Amino acid sequence: TPLLSVFSPSDQNNMTIKAEPGENVILTCKDPDQGKITIAEWKRTDLGTEYVLLYKDNQLDPDAQHPSYRDRVDLQLNQLRKGDVSLLLKDTTTDDSGTYECRIYTEKHVDKLISTISLQVSPPGESLSLDQNQQ
Repeated sequence: TPLLSVFSPSDQNNMTIKAEPGENVILTCKDPDQGKITIAEWKRTDLGTEYVLLYKDNQLDPDAQHPSYRDRVDLQLNQLRKGDVSLLLKDTTTDDSGTYECRIYTEKHVDKLISTISLQVSPPGESLSLDQNQQ
């Protein structure tokens, strides 16, 4: 499966990623202070209280996870020491489209919003607008 990776500048807010169904994407989230991250939260703004991914107590917490993301999201755990909690989302579907937020907790910060990413998943060619009057 192809991997679409988007790296953002130091200001990670308001980034947009476009993908096609079946692709893997990386949603970037890096603490500029590179502190020891105790909790990392990935949420989609329209999913309510369930997480896309929750990392706490040195492990992923599947109990708080939205069912549609089970076994499809991961962190690069070896990057955590560097303050990197970028999310790998595997096998995207159109249902994954939405706004994602990454928040972290460190010794210095509590509930710090690091990045907001808009993910748009659409089949090839479907992002083009069609003239509705044509039969």
